[in-house]
Amino acid sequence: MNTTALITTEELKKIKDLVSPDYLITYSVARLYFTEDDIIDWIYSGIMGAVLAVQTEKTSYIKVVDLDTLQVKFEHEIYFDMNYKTYLGFVHVWESHDCVFALSFADDDDAAKFKDNIESLIPSKKKKKNQKKKNEKNISVSEPTQIKHQGHVGLDKTGEFTGTLLKDLQDGKIDNKLGNKK
Repeated sequence: MNTTALITTEELKKIKDLVSPDYLITYSVARLYFTEDDIIDWIYSGIMGAVLAVQTEKTSYIKVVDLDTLQVKFEHEIYFDMNYKTYLGFVHVWESHDCVFALSFADDDDAAKFKDNIESLIPSKKKKKNQKKKNEKNISVSEPTQIKHQGHVGLDKTGEFTGTLLKDLQDGKIDNKLGNKK
């Protein structure tokens, strides 16, 4: 977990009481902005304070806690393949289902550490594939052998089933359970 001189030890203790210390991955100080639809201008949300990366057993979140009231003012789930980008080093941006959010950090170093931690929490296929390869043992499964084409089943122009396999089954020439000719 990184530290920042912008949050006092007393504030940090209160934050840890609010959010279990086991779940707190990293923290910093930032302001939250958003933009809606195709609007290019960023809108300040009025929310600023301790920005936290929190990981529970089931999922991870970005949270902003007001340092005056110690209330969680913003919470956003870190979702599958989330595209978390950095602009100018201290501005981090990601998409939500209805808008785009941005965090403007008070300290560049804190922002860089925060980004690294967030990226490690983003679930993705690539990470799962790499984890699988690490845990996977070399097990080989052979290709099927002794395959025999017994016949064909299809529909004729009238919509009736036709084919040698169906006829052989009906005539009792093929064992229904194994597909072996009698």
